[in-house]
Amino acid sequence: MLWRVRTAVDDRPGTLAALTVAYGREGVNILAFQVMSSGTTAIDEFVIDAPESIAPVALATTAEQAGGREVTVTRVDDAALADLPTRYLHAVHEILEEERDLEDVLSDLLATAPPDVADYAGHDVLELRRRDGTVVRVSRAVPFTLAERNRATALVSLVSNAGIDVPAIAPSARTGAIPVVREATLADIDLIAALHERCGIETLYRRYRVPLRMPMTTRMARRLVAPEVGASLVVQAGTDLVAQGSLVPENPDVWTFEPLIEDDWRNHRLGAQLIREAVTRARAGGARRLTIISAGSDDMLLRHVGGAGFVARVERVDDTIHITIPL
Repeated sequence: MLWRVRTAVDDRPGTLAALTVAYGREGVNILAFQVMSSGTTAIDEFVIDAPESIAPVALATTAEQAGGREVTVTRVDDAALADLPTRYLHAVHEILEEERDLEDVLSDLLATAPPDVADYAGHDVLELRRRDGTVVRVSRAVPFTLAERNRATALVSLVSNAGIDVPAIAPSARTGAIPVVREATLADIDLIAALHERCGIETLYRRYRVPLRMPMTTRMARRLVAPEVGASLVVQAGTDLVAQGSLVPENPDVWTFEPLIEDDWRNHRLGAQLIREAVTRARAGGARRLTIISAGSDDMLLRHVGGAGFVARVERVDDTIHITIPL
């Protein structure tokens, strides 16, 4: 049977040897081990395979006789044998890419399911504050170590910096802001989500040609700012992003461009700036044509193409328009 044994020991040479020898004499096999040091005291944690004839109380007694203190013994399954750094890396993926709840992930990593603790003294509570000000709380009967608290804090900080928090929704200020066209980065995830929140239903439909689920998920925002192929161009005005466009090479000759411009900025010349940058990059990539795609009739987009100084061919394909610029 698999058990997790956690005990406090004096942080000095020989204490670990005494524990391992004591378990060896009982026929207990140590399958995983970690030390969580804190000053003059260390927390030794073992995942062990013990004969069914040995009760958990006896496992705790063995550790105490070998110099352990505050010993806890809890039943675990094979998941406890997984490499811990790998589990935390998978946890980041689950939160950012699979949109799994942060609190659920932390509960799994910290094994907060109710264990059978003989000397129950109340649950220890771990509170972690996200960047958006909300607090995540997890608790368990076995006290959290300093190392576990630091790991959990680092995980929350990492996923927050990658954009897991809900972005603030506020109108972008046009006064005094000089728009700049640039390539998007992962640091723009929150700004991209906020841009979509400020756009109307029709504007979003012209860009995506399907009703867009809102609020935007972190996974979608990440794909917009860091696509697997092509590039993501954005227009920044002050501290806001007010436009975004996805530039994709469909084949060596033809690239496509799908722009989104915030409603309050559509009458400005942002579209022309964005299209000129897309043309420059497509031409540099060897493309012979750039096709701009939008849903339905979009006269404003046609004016942006003309304002950028290009003559284009306009075609209707199903319910979309394709504006093709020869390069």
